Amino acid sequence: MGKRTVVYRGSLKSCNYSCSYCPFSKHRATVSETERDRQGFERFCRSAAARAQDFSIGAVLITPYGEASVYPWYWEGLSRLAGIPGIDRVGLQTNLSFSVEECLKIYDSVGGGIQGNVPSDEYALWGSPLSQDGVPEASEPGAAGDFRLWKRGKLCIWATFHPEMTTVDEFVSRCHSLSRNHVKVCAGAVGVPRNIQLIWELREKLSPEIYLWINRMDGLKRNYSREEVEDFLRADPFFEYELRNPDADARMCADRCFVEADGRVHTCNISRPRAVNWYDAEAEEIFEPECSRKTCSCYLAYGGRADFTLRSVFGGYPLFRLPGVENAGEG
Repeated sequence: MGKRTVVYRGSLKSCNYSCSYCPFSKHRATVSETERDRQGFERFCRSAAARAQDFSIGAVLITPYGEASVYPWYWEGLSRLAGIPGIDRVGLQTNLSFSVEECLKIYDSVGGGIQGNVPSDEYALWGSPLSQDGVPEASEPGAAGDFRLWKRGKLCIWATFHPEMTTVDEFVSRCHSLSRNHVKVCAGAVGVPRNIQLIWELREKLSPEIYLWINRMDGLKRNYSREEVEDFLRADPFFEYELRNPDADARMCADRCFVEADGRVHTCNISRPRAVNWYDAEAEEIFEPECSRKTCSCYLAYGGRADFTLRSVFGGYPLFRLPGVENAGEG
């Protein structure tokens, strides 16, 4: 058994964008709603940190309904989780509307996450000097061995392009800014046929090392034409996986779970909630997969399966959509 991936979705159901098709753009969160979301996420982070070793948690991905990146507690929580030895990846789905500089400043400034002595091999890549109690000593920003760079190396951003709200150049600029700051990025868009020229432009302007994924468009009310499929394959060579919808098989989902703000546990984001709660169940109960679906019709569903063919491309944490990235520490 490899390390496990935990996907979390908070109670937030609002967005700072106003895309015409999206229900979350119609609601502006109240103070009490954002406070409830903050408390829920901080509770989850404390729990995940305390259970990381016993549960063999290797990755945590935040997949909000709306836009979470504009709230500082998400960067604080991700930073604390990234500071835990054994956790290899932390990440967030986002529209990329946040200030890269300001949010990384929050991420870098948060301490904690280190429990007991840190194994020296965790820092071999950076060559961090260790103090007597096992915590990396401070160094200048950008220097080899910088503890902040070590934590940034675990941060993964899943960025979605929204053509109604931003331009290709603005979106690409933010992607490249994250990459320059040692943050791993995948970028993508919904496969809307009328947007194919924009998607080609996006692929052309993104650095080659940033993977551009295309999600199948829900609500198209027809199949893509072969010409449209070929057009999208020019941007995303793996687009056809979006069109296959494999038969559901719970046996392939024992190393992941999906957690809601109140602790309800699902096997994945599209499966029904199960009769266990993250906050009072043991690992054997939480990661015992159950599925009521006939097919896996979403990347978060089929991409997390043990038999997902593209694990050979995306590594042991394929939900982050990062081709060719070594996932150190996987089982």
